[in-house]
Amino acid sequence: MPILMTARYQVRPQAVDRCKKATRQLVEHVKENEKETLFYMAQQEKLNPYAFLHIMVFKDEVALTMHRSSKAAEHFVNVIYPEALDPLEFKEYDLTATNFKV
Repeated sequence: MPILMTARYQVRPQAVDRCKKATRQLVEHVKENEKETLFYMAQQEKLNPYAFLHIMVFKDEVALTMHRSSKAAEHFVNVIYPEALDPLEFKEYDLTATNFKV
């Protein structure tokens, strides 16, 4: 059963560029190394450019564990967490409908 998740956070204005770079590095790592991460998209809010939303789909718990334990995820955490204004908000979802093949 796929695991569908989001992560929301907002960073300090002076940290936006560094946080975006860390996000791009994480997504590139996912693309190249995590075949069981079925979908990963990071977005920056237009009206509030300090706010971000990640949408993720993992094949299963093993895929999620592998993602969380990667060096790329560790680097992301080390950059983003100290710059976040509040703790990151993670949510898990049940699939209701999609045109994406899971």
